[in-house]
Amino acid sequence: MEPTKILKTEYEELYNAVENGKHEYHCFYLATVNLKTPRLRTVVLRSFDKNENSLSFHTDLRSNKIKEIKSNQNISALFYNKKRKVQIRMNGNAVLNENSNRLKNIWSTMKPESKLCYMGPFPPGETLDHFQPNLPNHNAQNITDENDNKGYNNFCKITIYLEELDWLKLDYRGHRRILFTFDKNFCLEIFDFTFVLTFLLILSRYELL
Repeated sequence: MEPTKILKTEYEELYNAVENGKHEYHCFYLATVNLKTPRLRTVVLRSFDKNENSLSFHTDLRSNKIKEIKSNQNISALFYNKKRKVQIRMNGNAVLNENSNRLKNIWSTMKPESKLCYMGPFPPGETLDHFQPNLPNHNAQNITDENDNKGYNNFCKITIYLEELDWLKLDYRGHRRILFTFDKNFCLEIFDFTFVLTFLLILSRYELL
């Protein structure tokens, strides 16, 4: 398959994964850098824009990843489709989207159960002396305007603008890897690599007469 067709296929998979919670790409691994230490976690794919070569996820403004992204916008994302044996590694720049009309529209369409995640009294990852559920003292059916505003103030969308997309297809006949790079004008450059399999040598025994 031609590289451009491969990229189109993966873009379609990413687009479909946004709404399909069972899709292999719906959750992905996100890596940031805390000083010199890499930090890795799983996040949920919330949007994908093939025209801008960008994707996004939601998070709590109080989380450590926000501090890390503000300090260093360079991030990596990893997707893997077990059924298709395809791995996608992405490198790009993360941009915080907070307190905008678009963000308000996203918040207004979220399920009450999802909003509760942003109403907890403690920042994500905070160390506590003893176990306490990080949930508000109300349920999803009793969210007041005041609590809704508190949750919104902790809500953030992070958009990742891709610089590289590293595609790898695992195959026992020989892996294939393609590197797609994008400039600021979303122009595409392709590097196609073919991995040669290392075959095991089968040693035959000969019986000497």
